[in-house]
Amino acid sequence: MNRRILWLLDAAFLLALAAYVLAGRNQAPFHGDESMLIYMSRDYYILIQAHDLDAVLCCAPPGDEMAALDEHLRIVNGTVGKMAMGAAWDLAGLTVRDLNGPWFWGVPDEWAWNVAHGDLPGEHLLRVARTPSTLFTALSAWAVFEIARWVTRARPAAYAASALYATSPAVLLNGRRAMMEGSLLLFTALAVLAVLWVVSGQAREPVRQQAVLARTALFGIVCGLALASKHTAVITVAALFVALASEPLVRGGGVFPNWRHVARWMVLGGVTLLVFLALNPAWWSDPLKMPGRVLDERRSLLDSQIQGAKAAGQYYASLGDRLTGLVNETFLSGPQFYEAPYWEAYVGDQVARYRASGLAGRGGGLGWGVLLAAACGVGVIALARRWREGPAWVVLVWASVTVLALLILTPFEWQRYYLLLQAPLAGIGVGWMGQLVRLTIQHRPMESAGKGGGM
Repeated sequence: MNRRILWLLDAAFLLALAAYVLAGRNQAPFHGDESMLIYMSRDYYILIQAHDLDAVLCCAPPGDEMAALDEHLRIVNGTVGKMAMGAAWDLAGLTVRDLNGPWFWGVPDEWAWNVAHGDLPGEHLLRVARTPSTLFTALSAWAVFEIARWVTRARPAAYAASALYATSPAVLLNGRRAMMEGSLLLFTALAVLAVLWVVSGQAREPVRQQAVLARTALFGIVCGLALASKHTAVITVAALFVALASEPLVRGGGVFPNWRHVARWMVLGGVTLLVFLALNPAWWSDPLKMPGRVLDERRSLLDSQIQGAKAAGQYYASLGDRLTGLVNETFLSGPQFYEAPYWEAYVGDQVARYRASGLAGRGGGLGWGVLLAAACGVGVIALARRWREGPAWVVLVWASVTVLALLILTPFEWQRYYLLLQAPLAGIGVGWMGQLVRLTIQHRPMESAGKGGGM
């Protein structure tokens, strides 16, 4: 009966978190990239309704600027979010003719120009397109709950981790928008859960080889979905691969993984690659050359973004700037509603309404920052004390590789790029402190009783 009550409390809590995430879907201020992703969702029509695979294969005819733009968007962006948006507007009774055009950045009088050219989605279309991403974000909070509970074996840590995550202003803002972040958050969190499941299986004696192989294949499927959601998921996937490969060595005290581990890693890599390719038909015409082309396209895109960041004063000129940006986005900053400062004139009234709605998440600033930093520090200490245990090792590697990768790879302070830092370390720290308080309270009456008996 007690277990049933706990499960009901868990369910009620998680449903409340999901309701909070979903409640702010319509209030989130608009971002131009939402137009781009909604426009890209026409690939749902092309592939699912028109069955025209050739239309999404590379390469675009010479001189066709719109076809070249479509090809560029397919190469540099994920596919899970746009296909989920397509399914959403299909279920809502909309058609491809209801879709807006792509947003064009930097044109004179940008907002008016894009509105005049049909690039601003209608209110109903925007709500529908945001629904999958918002649902993904709500489900990712549930995954964070399970990650924290699995790692700590304590419900208080799970409650704290998921509550801190689901009230994070950055997670709420970006996860509610019709962009790639919702699917990125969900499938990276599920990838962590999946690798914890694999680690628990390969640490058990005797090892059930077929069961662990099945778990590894599932982990590969989720990793493929994460990479197909947004390419930046490669940071999390790489960190989890490292954690999985090194866990037998850490647990075994110097015993190198055996051939069964290596075979499972090969299965993992193959399944991940197959799932990613299956969800990216733009790669099918030339899969061997496509990775290099993606890197070239992304490098070109990054160069243009760096120019904009320099103009806005957001570019990191030194390692100190990168460290400052990392700390700001991890602990201090409120939601970044737009990267281009001139967008204040376009969505300033939407931002004010969103802030006043009570749905924008917990506050930012120094007070919250110090508390979160302290909780994260305690969480790291708690995990480091158990670093030879598989779940603790996975989270430590996940967090460490993510921090290092973001320091190296992120050249400007754009909040979306730091969403992968929303690991449950702070919640684990809060849960551990709660356990210490509980044990201290339980221990004191015993001490008092002992002293009374001695007198």
